[in-house]
Amino acid sequence: MSRVVIVGGGASGVLVAVNLLRKSESCEVILVEPNQKLGLGLAYSTKDSEHLLNVPAGRMSGLVEEPGSLCEWAKVDENAFLSRQDYGRYLNFLLERELSRVGSDRFKHLENWVVGIEHLGNGYRCTLESGDFVDSDKVVLAVGNSDSLVPEFFRELSTSSRVVRDVWREGLTTEFDNVAIIGTGLTFYDIALSILRNRPRAVIHGISRNGLLPSPHLRHRAPALPVPVNARLSAQGIRDYLSSVGDRWREAQDGIRHDLQEIWAAFPEEEKKTFINQYFRWWNSLRHRSAPEIDERIKSLMQTGQVIIHKASVESISEVSDDLLLKLSNGETLKVNQVINGCGNQMVATHPLIEKLVQSGLLARGPLGYGVACDTKTLALKDAQGRTHSGIYGIGPILIGELLETTAIPEIRVEADLVARELL
Repeated sequence: MSRVVIVGGGASGVLVAVNLLRKSESCEVILVEPNQKLGLGLAYSTKDSEHLLNVPAGRMSGLVEEPGSLCEWAKVDENAFLSRQDYGRYLNFLLERELSRVGSDRFKHLENWVVGIEHLGNGYRCTLESGDFVDSDKVVLAVGNSDSLVPEFFRELSTSSRVVRDVWREGLTTEFDNVAIIGTGLTFYDIALSILRNRPRAVIHGISRNGLLPSPHLRHRAPALPVPVNARLSAQGIRDYLSSVGDRWREAQDGIRHDLQEIWAAFPEEEKKTFINQYFRWWNSLRHRSAPEIDERIKSLMQTGQVIIHKASVESISEVSDDLLLKLSNGETLKVNQVINGCGNQMVATHPLIEKLVQSGLLARGPLGYGVACDTKTLALKDAQGRTHSGIYGIGPILIGELLETTAIPEIRVEADLVARELL
């Protein structure tokens, strides 16, 4: 019987475990995750039922072989937008369904952290924070998102209780009526709605350099368009193509997204830099769309003045009595009660285990220094000498440098299926 250790028990780790249990009658799976509840991670551990998925249910199945499983489980139409709480329950359902079928002998959840990995004969030894270790034939790193990207000006108030640097890890308090959120993406929407649900008279300021808000999904998704050759050749080609199709930009972007891992792999390094530096924020404002009902709610709040968007960067932040004073690049000065970072996650892999393994040479940074290096055909990870490991695989956000599109369920379910087949 082969043994696989999965490091991380969020969506990525759970979907690898489910696929292994489905595809093998003998593989033993050990999932190391400090949280008691599996499948939640940062994305689906929210306690706010108003936080909705930003992809319709018809595209959010966790299993390649069962594209309709989420809709069947939730008993909803394919165009419905479920809560992220519900999606966490669905992931747990998938795992429990497999465990009820195969029994508990082949699966073990260790509530611990993996703090080290080393070669041991033909396999690997994972050292746990408790001091124990687990030996296995193969290892999957499913450690989830990197730390939040924290703007430099936050360091000026490193000890202030009115500053939230990483809202998903620190948690959100809703005791203030005048709040500034840095970043105007989907995280901004989630935070604003959570605050306004508890404090309906609050005013929320969204601040970003481009002032771009997430675009909404259509009520009924249209089929993706095939990608023309000119849109595959350069970052500018992608921009020009999406700008040329008018109201069909969603279908056009969906087509590019389907092929983007291949397009990205073919880009030379300079073209990758151009896409990230010049077009990535624009791409994400179109790519990370909101549920239509959320978009309507935010736009309504903007009309009443409870949500205010500032197209600017923050030049400085200071504490004045019980308030925070923000000076913006457009000349505005805002006085607020609280400042929350909503800038998204770093593309450099910041997980302590990943950093340790990179320093030791067991792993290498990916293109542009983002994530870790892998064989894109198998998702087997590479070491500092560029050699592909025969038994260490990655999934999810740590592959962002190699794959770019690798953080959402439509990609992760394919990766989980592929990794499980490679492991077996």
